[in-house]
Amino acid sequence: MSLTKLASVQLVLWNMLEKYNHDPAVVFKKVQLDPARMYQSGERYSMQKIADLWEEMERQIKDPCFGLTAATNWHPSHFGTLGYAMLLSTSLRITLERLIRFHRVISDAHFGELHEDEDKGTLVFTLKYKDEGFYSRGREDAALAWIMSVLRVNFQRDLSPVSVSLTHSRPGCAAKYYEFFKSPVTFDSPASCLALPLDVVDVVLPSGNEELAAFNDQAMTRYIGTLNNETLVVRIKKIIAEHLPSGDATVENVARELYFSTRKLQRLLQLEGTTFISLLNETRMEIAKQYVRDSKNDLTEVAFLLGFAELSTFSRSFKRWTGESPVQYRKAA
Repeated sequence: MSLTKLASVQLVLWNMLEKYNHDPAVVFKKVQLDPARMYQSGERYSMQKIADLWEEMERQIKDPCFGLTAATNWHPSHFGTLGYAMLLSTSLRITLERLIRFHRVISDAHFGELHEDEDKGTLVFTLKYKDEGFYSRGREDAALAWIMSVLRVNFQRDLSPVSVSLTHSRPGCAAKYYEFFKSPVTFDSPASCLALPLDVVDVVLPSGNEELAAFNDQAMTRYIGTLNNETLVVRIKKIIAEHLPSGDATVENVARELYFSTRKLQRLLQLEGTTFISLLNETRMEIAKQYVRDSKNDLTEVAFLLGFAELSTFSRSFKRWTGESPVQYRKAA
């Protein structure tokens, strides 16, 4: 299954890039992410592309502690319904439980777990990488910094974890971690964790609203249901569409994003009564028709966006698909 994440969440990264005086549009383009999709409700990006975005940010931003700035560059709307539901939670424990329970709203990947450490008197949130490779330094920092920021907004008073653990090594700017978390921070840990004192996690929050939170929970449950109904063919077509501009919409690349072997993907498609080449051509044709209809789109550029090296090759393929050349089709449309 191809892992995806709500596109609007990456507005946090956009804001972080701006904070460090980098042009976000250039960085997003470099990793082939369309910024316009962040403003379209329900649109999702490939998790692989998001991982590429984090790697590119870490290459360009020289501050090794830049991930902490996620704490001041988010808005609940970036996280869809879940962003608001978390802020309506009636306790810090429920805030974290809601994040874990409904994380599928923003990401297909498993995200975290909660457990109580009675000996230390803490509730521990542990970041999990079950479905992906380990987070980079910046991404790990950003995840815990964002969670800590949400909890502080909810608590509306000073709030410090008992301890923070990070899997990466201690950077030269380590003082920034102590300044932000206001607690002991351990680097080179086996897991990435936030430990919160038990005597505060169940305090009733003044901003909590059970009725509105329940309404949002229902909306999130319905949304997750629609994600689960997405077919393999639809997922493959989405991945193909993402890879077309770079010309690497190959069965090998699609299989890799779906965490299948090439042979297994081809076998599954055979059971669906289709082939990868058929889906590639169908996707190209569907997108080509949309592009060609719009007279503002240059046909040479359209050919490039669909992975064709030359306009003549695209024109022949288009005529084979529709019975008309792109120019004839555009005039008729």
